[in-house]
Amino acid sequence: MDSKIFIASMPTGLWYTDRTREEGGDYKVLGYLLYGSLELTVEPGCPAPLAADIRAHAKTLQDRRGESHQISTAGQTITLGYDLPSQLPRPEGRSL
Repeated sequence: MDSKIFIASMPTGLWYTDRTREEGGDYKVLGYLLYGSLELTVEPGCPAPLAADIRAHAKTLQDRRGESHQISTAGQTITLGYDLPSQLPRPEGRSL
């Protein structure tokens, strides 16, 4: 991961920012990953090398769908992908 990227853990997801650029008095947002949907948004204008690092990091969390993820130093956790439909197999002969 490029040292320019600062990852902020927020209540609803991870925000990827550029610590070398400011916008509105804070680090410039490059993208974000929502915990509930595991949807990654990379902002337009994000430099390609940084976007590649962000996508690679986000994939590590997307691949952990259904697992607990600690979101605070107090030990609070969420289930990654909690808004997504269950991937559990249906019992044979039953429809949803």
